[in-house]
Amino acid sequence: MDFNEAMQMLGTKLQGKYGHLGFKYKKSDKTLTRHSKNFTYLIAFSSFGGNTKDSISIEVCYIINTRPYDPYGYAKPDINTQPLFYSLRDNEIYLDIGNEEKINNTFEIVCQWMEKLLIPKMNELCATE
Repeated sequence: MDFNEAMQMLGTKLQGKYGHLGFKYKKSDKTLTRHSKNFTYLIAFSSFGGNTKDSISIEVCYIINTRPYDPYGYAKPDINTQPLFYSLRDNEIYLDIGNEEKINNTFEIVCQWMEKLLIPKMNELCATE
């Protein structure tokens, strides 16, 4: 299994769970994304070094950006342009999606942080829109 196949499996599972909230998995940029009037809510996934056939390390970031977002940093992200940025890897949570069992474990962890971080902040921000 390679990174793209594993991410497709994880992304499909996440969209199945959070699709009712408007989240869609975008295969092209490896994000689970939801747009509202003023904000973009996303979980961004990327692979980092040392991947083998059995072990695929992924970085998971929970991000909320104001719309339209300027990804090139002309406006430096701050609490007004980016109300949430939380990286699991920066917080020493390392996830592996090297096989189906690991994908299922990662799914559970990604969902826990989604429920703890992203959804409460999303509900708070949506209430102001």
